Amino acid sequence: MIIFGTRVRHKVLGDGKFFCPRCQAQRSYLHKRASRYFTLYFIPIIPMGTLGEFIECQACGGTFEMSVLNQRGPAQPRPQAVNVAQMINTVPDRLKSGVPVEFLMRDLTAAGVDRDVAQSLINPHLAAGRKTCASCGLTYAAGVTTCASCKQPLSA
Repeated sequence: MIIFGTRVRHKVLGDGKFFCPRCQAQRSYLHKRASRYFTLYFIPIIPMGTLGEFIECQACGGTFEMSVLNQRGPAQPRPQAVNVAQMINTVPDRLKSGVPVEFLMRDLTAAGVDRDVAQSLINPHLAAGRKTCASCGLTYAAGVTTCASCKQPLSA
């Protein structure tokens, strides 16, 4: 019995920093090329052509067209990250004051806090529940009444 087929392999061509549209922050990326190979017994043997090149964000895993490298970040640069310990200590106050959970996650990960650690810092303060804006989809702590982004009232 002969087992054959095709397989896509990725080759890293370069790396760098870019503004990730999904993370909404400056992130590291890998520039990759996807190529299709003929396989024999699951081993890539013969290249069958290039499928294309893309950019992969190393923080969120999102993949983007090459043109994403030409895009710039927000018009107003965000202030330099404050001391990480100070940022962690202000998590409860920021949630109570109406900062969306998504924005708080973005700020913590941009300051260098691992995504899982950031989630574990925020979740205990959301034990009373979350509210979601029906208009824009941002989530807030239970005590917040108005969406900071679109100014719509929040429902439970």
